[in-house]
Amino acid sequence: MDILSIPGEMLDTLEEGVSILDTSFRILEMNTTMHRWYAHQKFRPGEKCYRMYHGSNTPCTFCPARNALRERRVATGIVPYHGPQREIRGWQRLIVFPLCNGDGKIVGAIEYVEDITKEKALEAEVEKFRITERLLRGQVALLGELLEKEKEENRRREEERRRLFATGIRPLLSLLRETLPFEVQRMLLDTLEKALDNLCGGQDIPQAPSLTPREWEVARLLTQGLTSKEIAEVLSISKKAVDFHRSNIRKKLGIQRTKESLFAALRRSE
Repeated sequence: MDILSIPGEMLDTLEEGVSILDTSFRILEMNTTMHRWYAHQKFRPGEKCYRMYHGSNTPCTFCPARNALRERRVATGIVPYHGPQREIRGWQRLIVFPLCNGDGKIVGAIEYVEDITKEKALEAEVEKFRITERLLRGQVALLGELLEKEKEENRRREEERRRLFATGIRPLLSLLRETLPFEVQRMLLDTLEKALDNLCGGQDIPQAPSLTPREWEVARLLTQGLTSKEIAEVLSISKKAVDFHRSNIRKKLGIQRTKESLFAALRRSE
């Protein structure tokens, strides 16, 4: 049997596409798989492979069959799978074996064709993920740089706040302290100074317990000499509530003597 006259039925034993070419790239035979893939083209024995498979009038520049015939060796390549309008519908991997007659002369080639469209699509997805990963790495690195710059800017601002507090606010508070007649006023001013120092990022003075807005009101009225009952009337709260706030003020300001009034203790300590 002529090596180029392999019946199509024999080629159908292979699930992938198979076609037989002569040295002029004419298709002599192809199996059912190839007929199915190229049903949009009417196959005529002797049709050029580049015209039948790719709708071209000239041999393909990427043709592995040409390499196999010229170099007398197995050649491989990946080629596009073209539709009726020459649109690319997918991709195929060709493995081409040169065929020799009894005299060792190259008389044609057999093409083994694999549909690798899904494989190529998967490769494209993997490459897309790799690109995304590189972009994310770049963005993470940029974000890290921005965060570092933000930290540096925050440190600069904190240093500026400390400088402002040390050179501006603290001297003013010291002058104000000298004008206050009652110890409770000076203690409340100390609490304010500590709170401002902590707000400005100071670490040398521990943060003092802060008074609530209501406790500030009670303390202010207390320095004016008002009794708990009078304070309750001014603030429209119960005397019990005033006593509760006074107790909290003692604790927060470190005044532990409870047998005498808070006002008397503060006046006596002036």
